[in-house]
Amino acid sequence: MAAVTGVLTDYARGEASESDVVRALLAHDGWYAPMMWLDEVFPDRRVYDSMIPTPALGQAPAPGRLWVFTDAEQVNAAIEAGSAFAAAGGPVRGVELFGALGTGVSEIQVNPAGAVEHGWSLGIDDAVLDFLARWIAALEVETALTDSGEDLGERLAGFEHYVVPVDDTGRPRVVALLKPPGNYVMAFTAPDLYAAHQQRDPGVTGAADMAASALFRLADYDGVDGVVLDMNESDSFILPRDLCDAVLKLIA
Repeated sequence: MAAVTGVLTDYARGEASESDVVRALLAHDGWYAPMMWLDEVFPDRRVYDSMIPTPALGQAPAPGRLWVFTDAEQVNAAIEAGSAFAAAGGPVRGVELFGALGTGVSEIQVNPAGAVEHGWSLGIDDAVLDFLARWIAALEVETALTDSGEDLGERLAGFEHYVVPVDDTGRPRVVALLKPPGNYVMAFTAPDLYAAHQQRDPGVTGAADMAASALFRLADYDGVDGVVLDMNESDSFILPRDLCDAVLKLIA
């Protein structure tokens, strides 16, 4: 079972949040989708590792509805259920697939012929597209942090939706760290990471949505030595004041 279907199962049981589902959908790299749609949104990509044909006759998605599948087995389940959509291609990365959605799709349906607990559907409008774009940008920043890629500074500078915990006065939450020693403003790339921290820190009473230009300027305040990103119980990414200044210089 793919990890994403495990999260969908947990959600159906009330054991996972919507944020857990969104992260799992976007992080999954094994998606299959109808070739007609893939050719439309990725016109320069003509070769996929696998293309699975479907019968010429059968039930097709309604106009505006996009069927996507977490793996080849789910594609075959749809074929066995009498579906017809010419062919499915894959695998496709989640950030690519969901990032390619546009207003031509009114609803996306995950694993339409699979077990109910492995399914998911979402209506698509401008607000949802903006929501997904924020999540995709967050995952791209997280990947850059993990890989320490050459584009890390640009990713940090270009991100517009850091989740910054605040205390009961409305001020950004500051944490004292030992390595390197100092006081650091906390920020998170995605809502689920913030929510996990909030459960650990009773001093957090809310959150502010900040662009990079606002977040990294907080390192200039008296008593603040930098920013700590995505802090958890075992790991974090610390930007001392000089690195915050370097990120600010990359902001147009």
